[in-house]
Amino acid sequence: MESNTSPSNPIPIFSTLTSPFESSSKKSDSTRKPLSLWPGMYHSPMTIALWETKSSIFERLLDPPLDAPPQTELLQKTPSQSRMTILYNFSTDYILREQYRDAWNEVRIGKLLEDLDALAGTISVKHCSDDDSTTRPLYLVTASVDKMVLKKPVRVDANLKIAGAVTWVGRSSIEIQLDVTQPATETADAADSVALTANFIFVARDYKTGKAAPVNRLIPETEREKSLYEAAEARNKLRKRKFRDEKKEIENGEADRFEALLAEGRIFCDMPALADRDSILLKILALRTL
Repeated sequence: MESNTSPSNPIPIFSTLTSPFESSSKKSDSTRKPLSLWPGMYHSPMTIALWETKSSIFERLLDPPLDAPPQTELLQKTPSQSRMTILYNFSTDYILREQYRDAWNEVRIGKLLEDLDALAGTISVKHCSDDDSTTRPLYLVTASVDKMVLKKPVRVDANLKIAGAVTWVGRSSIEIQLDVTQPATETADAADSVALTANFIFVARDYKTGKAAPVNRLIPETEREKSLYEAAEARNKLRKRKFRDEKKEIENGEADRFEALLAEGRIFCDMPALADRDSILLKILALRTL
């Protein structure tokens, strides 16, 4: 499995012109997973490619033994053990290009975000796997996109590569950094080829109890991995400090402010003529689609 997901041998993404359940010249019907094990006919090409590449892990997650014991001994893993690389052959696959093209001939960021989340989820599963089918797996849920930086437009007429790995772990949380690269030329500098970076936070939950579950430890090896780990550790401490400060504000009178806002909202609804002209109701800003 490692050979299929190593950075030197990226997972290719193909267009999904036909249903993945139909017969293919590349694969016989006997090797295709049954309909119930596919993520869905209309998911993105990235999701389908990841589902097939990591089938040995996902098939166990889809039907786990709920009465199996949890993982008792946490492993120590390196970022390189979870690293994965994806390649979009936009330059040669016209159909794939059209599936991602927006009105400005660039990659649709919303669709790219879906793919980034799918890849980050696969990386987190890879890190948390204990390679033991006798223990019950973990639920891994996207908690937040901690940071996303779009450095330049992502073109749809040139090949695109996404690489990522686990950069930090807490007790039950995992941070994954993904780099979207698209060199302007074949000889372009590696730093100039980075079009987008994103940091995803995943949290682990016990499959049976639904409570927070510990995850495998992370041992950074290279200087860059150590630097990323320290930066993620600093962000985690900042998040915790902000949460504590906000909690204190609520305890020290912020609740009274909420009561005042609710009272002001009732005036808007009952006596609009007496309401503050510098304020507006949240429901007025709501948008709905059919």
